[in-house]
Amino acid sequence: MFLSKVKVVGHSMEPALKQNQTVIVSSAPYLIGKPKVRDIIILQRERYIIKRISKIKGDKVFVAGDNKKASTDSRDFGWVSRKEIVGKVVLKI
Repeated sequence: MFLSKVKVVGHSMEPALKQNQTVIVSSAPYLIGKPKVRDIIILQRERYIIKRISKIKGDKVFVAGDNKKASTDSRDFGWVSRKEIVGKVVLKI
């Protein structure tokens, strides 16, 4: 996924990203650099998940939704391998 359009499903990233909003996701930033705290990323688990990186430890990231009350995130499923990161949100439409 070099560049892809993704539609936001759910309310876990509000207010930064709204339900049904479209974002552009790119894998390029992590081909040449490393993930950073505060990046909004797409993960691939059983399905695609959009979250914000809140902590980094070695090759693992801790992700959280901005809307803590409506988010299933690393508080529920633990640290995520960087290999599960599909890309970074580079543009909100």
